[in-house]
Amino acid sequence: MEATNNIRQFSIDQTFSQAWVLTKKHFLVFLALTILIFLIGSIPSGSQYADYVKLLMENGGTMTEEMLMATAGPVAQIKTSIATIICSIIQSYFVLVLYRLANDAVKGADVNLTDRLKGGIQGFIFYLLTSFALSISIFIGTLACIIPGIFLGVRLWFASIIAALHPERSFGDCFAQSWNMTKGHFWKLFLLGIVLILLNILGLLCCCVGVVVTSIITYFVTIIVYRTLSGEADEKVENFTSDNLTIVSE
Repeated sequence: MEATNNIRQFSIDQTFSQAWVLTKKHFLVFLALTILIFLIGSIPSGSQYADYVKLLMENGGTMTEEMLMATAGPVAQIKTSIATIICSIIQSYFVLVLYRLANDAVKGADVNLTDRLKGGIQGFIFYLLTSFALSISIFIGTLACIIPGIFLGVRLWFASIIAALHPERSFGDCFAQSWNMTKGHFWKLFLLGIVLILLNILGLLCCCVGVVVTSIITYFVTIIVYRTLSGEADEKVENFTSDNLTIVSE
């Protein structure tokens, strides 16, 4: 595992400025993938609603107990749960691809969707397991009076991203590096998380269309901060000088 430089700092406003520039430059590619992810996520509930409407129309608009069981009973719920799990796994694949594309864009490499889609399977299971373990850790922490869940969510924020970008790392290294690189940055990362949540809520309020744009910005913001705190920002960064990264001594 590479050493983490904890003296690195990031500027929230400059990070958003960089993310906005990259969003505009690579908008169409990220727009297509983001919409695809949203559509995949809507399949289970959409299918259940379509079945309900179909049965309602077939019965002249009258709801019966058999119809209710067919659309909301235990069997229907099991089918919906299975569909949700399958769709979540498929979504995770495309999220992995988005993270890798965002990393390519931030470091100035070619943003090639075809290559990333073909190569996305590499390390996918590792990324999936890391993301699942991260979710379980945050969930357990949240059950313990919420605050531990927030703390773990911030400190382990980048574990799944490390797994996505570095599938050669070990499971423990992903969590250890995230823990180390976020040390001393908890409150700024916490603030950044609040800003991103509010930004995406604002996107939802814009007829739900704006959330597509804010989601793309969120991907770029996350990768930019990750690269800054991990030290990978020392590599070539597209159209940005060292002035865009604030590095100070603590």
